[in-house]
Amino acid sequence: MDYVKYIRERVGHDSINLTGVNVLIINKDNQILLQKRGTFPYKWGLIGGITELGESLETTAVREAKEETGLNIKELTLLGTTSGEDCFIEFPHGDKAFFITIGYVCKSYSGKLSIDNFETKDLCFFSYDELPENIPRSHKVFIEKYYSI
Repeated sequence: MDYVKYIRERVGHDSINLTGVNVLIINKDNQILLQKRGTFPYKWGLIGGITELGESLETTAVREAKEETGLNIKELTLLGTTSGEDCFIEFPHGDKAFFITIGYVCKSYSGKLSIDNFETKDLCFFSYDELPENIPRSHKVFIEKYYSI
């Protein structure tokens, strides 16, 4: 079931809370994998997405990583959460949402990076000093937290 579609059919464009995950996939050089999104907000950002109804947060992280990168991730470590006013988004078509996001770190993965040219336009590992500037605020919180540990 597409949970967001299900909810939107009932509430229209009104503000809702959405629960999701972000995964900081870290390579052996301590670089972070970022995705250049092909859908709104069209920025570089962390891997992740919305939790489907009844889906665990860890399962969401694994599913989204596979869908967006082609990688199989394992051994997730909880990093923290983001929520509140700084996590509000209004989409171009009028939907409004406050995101409650759980961040995970993953240093154990397998597979080959793959790009679907729809949701993902590019994938690249970046060192902390070379991060692109157009990263969503809530993603920056997780990145800063990881590199400050």
